[in-house]
Amino acid sequence: MKAQKAELFELISSEGWAFAKVDDWELEWWADEMWLLESVWSPIDARAYLTFLVDPAIEDWQHRKKGERVLSVEVSPSKPADRFSTSGSFVMSLNQGWQKELPKFLKHLSLLRDQSQET
Repeated sequence: MKAQKAELFELISSEGWAFAKVDDWELEWWADEMWLLESVWSPIDARAYLTFLVDPAIEDWQHRKKGERVLSVEVSPSKPADRFSTSGSFVMSLNQGWQKELPKFLKHLSLLRDQSQET
């Protein structure tokens, strides 16, 4: 999980996004960590959220340690209110072969930036 986060951090930075805030406490069981991203490319005010999602099949979520049982990452235009908030989002698995999905993931992140100009 640490390797995936490090690679995502580097890629997102190289795609014109800065990390405005990282939430990793007082989150619901389904979210391990949330990153608020702000565009440093035009439009500067564009925002997106990255949420690291916990395996929904976990039974003993109260004793799960940070970073354990994280299955996927979601990029969305707004902060997810619950694990079913998928409007305008893209979810990418972090299991084996996850890097094959990176181009789609980065494309969706770019689309979120472009859509912010339309609103």
